[in-house]
Amino acid sequence: MNGVPFPVGPCVLALVVIAAIYDIHARRIPNWLVAIGLGTGLVVQCALHGAIDGMQLWGGGLLVGGAVLLPGYLLRMMGAGDVKLMAAVGCFCGASGAFEAALTVCMVGGVWALVEMLRHRQMRAGLHNMAAIVVEVSMTSGSAPHEQGTRTRRPTMGTLPYGVAIAIGTMLSLFVNV
Repeated sequence: MNGVPFPVGPCVLALVVIAAIYDIHARRIPNWLVAIGLGTGLVVQCALHGAIDGMQLWGGGLLVGGAVLLPGYLLRMMGAGDVKLMAAVGCFCGASGAFEAALTVCMVGGVWALVEMLRHRQMRAGLHNMAAIVVEVSMTSGSAPHEQGTRTRRPTMGTLPYGVAIAIGTMLSLFVNV
């Protein structure tokens, strides 16, 4: 994004910091927080750009922000709350800003996952699980694919509170490009 208009930065910062703290402690992102983000994003976009343009920016950001993380949810690599939070962040950024922020979030999350696998000496299991996901996706033909694919995955150290990666990646995306 080429500059962050005044209310967008503080609103996004508040949203992602609260979500990250909540995700660290409760291991989930609450729907009420996402709903507040969606509503506030609509108000901010309409105030900044007028009703029609604001709703278009809001809707485009919502769709793009959620769409980029949706495959991770469908492959059971992240929770629905993470996808909804990224969609709410997208509401503030518009479609192009949401795409940039979501890609930055994916990079931050990927590096964090790699560091955690190395730290816990789970690299082999992690790579095996990634291969199992690729095989699962390539063999999916429409009839109960999920039950068969998960049996080939190995247990690893657990899950990451991806709300933290969303917070870090979003802030990097918004404020590095200012």
